[in-house]
Amino acid sequence: MELLKISKLSKYYDDKNPAVNDISFILNQGEILAILGESGSGKTTLLHLIAALKEPDSGELLIENKTITPPSEKLIAGHPDIKLVKQDYGLFPNISIRENIAYELRFYESNYRHKRVEKLIKISNLVHVQDHLPRQVSGGEQQRAVIAKAIAERPKLLLLDEPFSHLDSRNKRKLKEEILQIIRQDEVSCIFVTHDVNDAYGMADRLAIMRKGKFIQLNTPQKLYQNPHNQYIAEITGEVNLIKPNEALYRYLVQEESSNLILIRPEKIRTTSNSQNLKATINHVRFMGSFFEITADCLGSKLKFFHDSELTFGDSINLQIVDFQLIKK
Repeated sequence: MELLKISKLSKYYDDKNPAVNDISFILNQGEILAILGESGSGKTTLLHLIAALKEPDSGELLIENKTITPPSEKLIAGHPDIKLVKQDYGLFPNISIRENIAYELRFYESNYRHKRVEKLIKISNLVHVQDHLPRQVSGGEQQRAVIAKAIAERPKLLLLDEPFSHLDSRNKRKLKEEILQIIRQDEVSCIFVTHDVNDAYGMADRLAIMRKGKFIQLNTPQKLYQNPHNQYIAEITGEVNLIKPNEALYRYLVQEESSNLILIRPEKIRTTSNSQNLKATINHVRFMGSFFEITADCLGSKLKFFHDSELTFGDSINLQIVDFQLIKK
């Protein structure tokens, strides 16, 4: 069922460079949408427009088919059914994690407030630190507390601005799982923005690529990765090998003339014992933990691929390209 509908939404800070440029999309109830883009692409501005904290210059925003009232028409900016969690944690420093969450429910009946806080602390996995001050807990625990605080009043839509930016890789993986659990258990829809595609994989139902204020592709993460529209989307969504039309490998793979690039994902390149396949020479081996990243010279082109065991620098190998596609620059 449709929760949020945005039509032709734009926001200008100057005439030449719109921060948000004619964006339209629908978010369904219970859906998690990730918005991926470089710094300055308009991601945070878009969240502030959805949250009714900034005034749009044009376009329409609806939640459950009701217009989201812009800040100019309200005494206090915002919307009661939409909560935005900013990059700075926003916890009161001198009260406990539990008291921070309970503060959002201060106008509710005490019995309901107690039960709701108990549930939020439990699903956020904060029971062991509920009596600690924010400075006494980890970054991941602070972030979970902020999200618990944001959903305390049961908003219909949760907006997260770079929720993983302060965390190391280990805590980032853990927090992704925990945020997903919180959102699913409390039946909240969510939009989060990030500059790292790995934040979206395994968490988002759909992924939007944002560039210069526009959505340039929107689909499931898997389909976006497998079928990017152009070079920018291919590169921002994962490791790529891009072969130009003037390279010998291009002419080997594509016989007809084309101005497009060849895209080969590293996992689509495999070593083979068949001597009829492409000859290559290994020129770089990098240990990446669970696999080795290999770079090899093949017909004058550099190809990056993954291998489960270490290969030797300078060795000659045979490569099989199992799949590739043509994409626009």
